[in-house]
Amino acid sequence: MSWENMLLRLAAAAAAGGLMGLERQVHGRPAGLRTHILVSAGACMAIVAGLLAAESASVSTVVDAGRIAAGVITGVGFLGAGTIVHYREGVGGLTTAACLWYAAMTGVVCGFGLFLFAAAAAFTALVVLILLEQIEDRLPAAAYWTLKIRTGLDVSSDVEEQWRGVLKEQGLTLKSITVSISEERKIYTLTLRSRFRRDFTDAVAEISSLDGILAAELSHRSGEL
Repeated sequence: MSWENMLLRLAAAAAAGGLMGLERQVHGRPAGLRTHILVSAGACMAIVAGLLAAESASVSTVVDAGRIAAGVITGVGFLGAGTIVHYREGVGGLTTAACLWYAAMTGVVCGFGLFLFAAAAAFTALVVLILLEQIEDRLPAAAYWTLKIRTGLDVSSDVEEQWRGVLKEQGLTLKSITVSISEERKIYTLTLRSRFRRDFTDAVAEISSLDGILAAELSHRSGEL
């Protein structure tokens, strides 16, 4: 393999990774332009090095480029895990982690000299990251919520029926409920589902105003149960 060919593959990998990284950079993600370029170019370097080793007459052992590619993907998996952040209301960074893995795969493709395939892969990534994001924002999606209701120990059962009625009127479906007793109080932890994500401030205020209710807190959560 000539130096020109190696540099061409490296440049193609860097360009493909840069396109994906630029989109992540614009959205303020932790892994942006430079990270994606390095991941894609590094994956390409690993494949090119493997191919050169296989071609070299001085190498007595058999070099399997496929195993090198598998090692690259495994390593990128740890890097991608570092971009995933767990918040109280859900998980973030999954798209960036997937994008890093995809950039590494694109670099592997460039390393094998499949430039047209790499260009198609980079274009597909941009379509998914840019176009499909706009489509997703317009799609109706169910939202999940966590509602915590604190009451006294002597609260009547009628109060529970009342806040259940408020939830039903607001279009909130009760998926699960747990009750715990702490410091002479009852704490109801409810998992709720709504057809759309909207403001339920009025519902929380109405529940908080019921007799026997000490406090009510509603928070959004990510993910389907």
